[in-house]
Amino acid sequence: MSKYAMDYVGIAMNIINGRPLTETLLEEVLAMLPKLDPEIGETELKRVRSKLESTIGIQVSVGGVVREDAHEPWLFDEKGKIDWQYWDSYKQLLVSQGWSPTVVRVLDEDTDNIITECGNPRLEEGWSIRGLVMGDVQSGKTASYSGVIAKAADAGYKVIVLLTGMIEDLRKQSQERLDFGFVGRDSRDVLGKNTNRQAIGAGAFRSKSANVLTSVDSDFLTANAQVLGGIPLKNINEPILFVIKKNISPLKNLNDWLTSQMKISGLSQHHVPLLVIDDEADNASVNVKKDNEDPAKINAGIRDLLKKFSHSSYVAYTATPFANIFINPDREDDLFPSNFIYSLNTPSNYIGASSIFLDDGKHHGQLHDIDDAEEIIPHAHKKDLVLDDIPESLKEAVRVFLISCAIRDIRQEELRHRSMLVNVSRFTDVQRRVSEKVGNFLWTLQEEIRQYLSSISWKKHPQLVLLQTVFLDEYSESGVTWEQIRTQLNESVASIKVVTINQKSAPEEKLDYSRYKNTEKGRRVIAIGGLTLSRGLTLEGLSVSYFYRNSKAYDTLLQMGRWFGYRPGYDDLFRIWMNIDAQNWYAHIANAVAELRTDFRRMSANRLPPSRFGIRVKAHPDTLIVTAQNKMRSGQEFEHSISFSASGVETAYVAKDQLNQQNVDWVKQFIKERGTATTQKNKYLWSGVKKQAIAQFLAGLNISNLNMQFLPDHETGERPLVKFIENNPYTTLDEWDICIPQGENDIVPNFLINTGTDVLGEVACRSRQFEKTPKSASYFKLNRQRVGDTSDEKVGMSISQLAAVENAWKDELAKDPEKRGKSIPGYMYRKIRSKPLLTIHFIKAVEPKVKPDTMMKAIDIGTDPIVAISLSFPDFDPESKGKSVVYRLNKVALRDLIGEEEEEGDDTD
Repeated sequence: MSKYAMDYVGIAMNIINGRPLTETLLEEVLAMLPKLDPEIGETELKRVRSKLESTIGIQVSVGGVVREDAHEPWLFDEKGKIDWQYWDSYKQLLVSQGWSPTVVRVLDEDTDNIITECGNPRLEEGWSIRGLVMGDVQSGKTASYSGVIAKAADAGYKVIVLLTGMIEDLRKQSQERLDFGFVGRDSRDVLGKNTNRQAIGAGAFRSKSANVLTSVDSDFLTANAQVLGGIPLKNINEPILFVIKKNISPLKNLNDWLTSQMKISGLSQHHVPLLVIDDEADNASVNVKKDNEDPAKINAGIRDLLKKFSHSSYVAYTATPFANIFINPDREDDLFPSNFIYSLNTPSNYIGASSIFLDDGKHHGQLHDIDDAEEIIPHAHKKDLVLDDIPESLKEAVRVFLISCAIRDIRQEELRHRSMLVNVSRFTDVQRRVSEKVGNFLWTLQEEIRQYLSSISWKKHPQLVLLQTVFLDEYSESGVTWEQIRTQLNESVASIKVVTINQKSAPEEKLDYSRYKNTEKGRRVIAIGGLTLSRGLTLEGLSVSYFYRNSKAYDTLLQMGRWFGYRPGYDDLFRIWMNIDAQNWYAHIANAVAELRTDFRRMSANRLPPSRFGIRVKAHPDTLIVTAQNKMRSGQEFEHSISFSASGVETAYVAKDQLNQQNVDWVKQFIKERGTATTQKNKYLWSGVKKQAIAQFLAGLNISNLNMQFLPDHETGERPLVKFIENNPYTTLDEWDICIPQGENDIVPNFLINTGTDVLGEVACRSRQFEKTPKSASYFKLNRQRVGDTSDEKVGMSISQLAAVENAWKDELAKDPEKRGKSIPGYMYRKIRSKPLLTIHFIKAVEPKVKPDTMMKAIDIGTDPIVAISLSFPDFDPESKGKSVVYRLNKVALRDLIGEEEEEGDDTD
């Protein structure tokens, strides 16, 4: 943004003067600016609008907590007595960086609430606190724990340990951020005993700095402690910060040094308050050993650290808390968050999974399919994979990245860094080969652009014509013209470099954005990697992502999603390439996580303790795959109980050929026995059907085992869900509603419904898209695993129940800005409905809605109607205390369900 535009923003903010930014107020302010300066143009006005919307127009709400009732809110008595130097300086730093006042205010409240749940550092009596803070991927957890660390230091915590991931690049990034946001000095100067320790970041807003015994260059070494000059911990005036990897060696170094300090003082424990922040807490910290075995070494090292202090608070931070919730809560010395779980909300400008992967998401149109990569980079490849070329879709993504860089420069965007992510392999050798191919392709494009794009003969060069085509297809409505692109492109892309980001990367391959912070163009990279790009590492200015991996575990998929986060000023430009299967899983995860967050808010309102939320998470049907991924590490067989209370089940994998024809005949027989149907809008409805009849019907259907909720017991072959429906003890589930919705496609032949009138009803098939499946498969797969419509959930509900759903949804929207503008999801209806519902769908395939130039075509599923079903359970067991569906699965069954687990070894990243 230009200097003049920044002046306009300042004028506009003075006019707004702290008032809530509404569309009406925004229009009034923008209309006033031309009166103050008649020469202001439309471009400047657009920039002012964007800046105001991305700062003061953001909406966010304070998070919620589930806690032990016994905990006292100590901070509110102490708050007026504390000198908040570290927090105030951090807050001033955020404001100076252009943070929205609303976001800073909510951060202040959230960090107050989290510190309140931790132990009071001024108490003489010892305490040991275990807590967890969950947010979304790339949503600002670093800002949260930086604020918690600052307030802990002000409140009296003396030793603060930040555990980062297992990768040195991530540790360095975290150290650099805390140097800037908390320490106030460059840690390299502190450990190097440099007397000219210039204040940086938050240090510029206060007169003191924290002690730090790790640096951007080094993890904790015993020699680092010499900076303290032999002063005992209890005599240190300012807090000591350690930023260490979750590796055995630095943890051991720290524990050994702390033990030596205790011996010198003749103590069995340190009597100073300790705060441990465990970032990426689901990675490496969780004990994967059995309860009767010695704990895993990282887990044991963290436990040992906590035991060394009489006053300790352990706060786990993660976007994927599933593994942490699965910790045995009865093991008091382990890391289960027994004292509190705090859920952060995301601001309205956060771009998350639902915004991208759900059909009604704001950014769903910026998602592109990968349908040409399997022959070149198969999912099941080995480290010696030979690459003759890269997929055309990847080349297209590179072209889009180049164009996006130019547009962002033309817009004079403040953020100069530009990044593209490529994640197609876990093997470092394959990553290197991909880098070579992408580098060659990029160099050719850069040369063509440099030599010919600005000349009148540019149309003679096919690669440049393709660039124009990309611009017209992707960015014709960006407010920029092709002629502007031609003029700007070379300057914008000449410095772009392909880098390979993994543990074997050379120093010059590191992202190291700080080295480029004062350069005109910043750091511009196409980053190719695997694990290193999947755990906490931030890609600054990320605008294009190319992702071709086959993991199905929630935590792994979400952590790989570096594209989630904030795209201020360029949220219309980012693009993601991904295959259909991965898109489906992300859409599934978005719904599952949203539902669990709703459960969290309800449990918070009802003041239920963390153990109850943990039980609910474990019992949730959509976490079966997460449990499976964890359990595969430690046993050949496991038993898993889940509750279907307030849950929905669909058969997205449907039978084909003779198996499907048997299903059609079975449905006709079943419905004939149900007698007269009523009609509700365009749906047939039967009420009061006994649960035994529902179970018998489901047992007679051909249902693919790929519908994981219908998995059979590996010993008996029976489906646990069907047995549960037949034998459960809940009166709420005794009688069911049955619905057959009408579609807009062909009529089901030889199938008439008794409606109690002289006219028998016909059934029209619903139209759905199907995905490509192997010819040998015994099933078809519905596109995006979508079977029913949300409107199906309303069937059989009363007017008062529907009104209750609408009111509950309004409450949800008030707490989660990202959901605004979306329709009411199915799980909201299930929490209110009073009876279970079986919906029987008749489906026919239609052409996928894709661009004309793609190769995707309608899947040939024949002319017969396809049968699928949906089950909707009411909230019959809100706290998941009662009888659950028990699955007994062995390793073979798990592998069939989720495929081979990707194991990390010497040849991996």
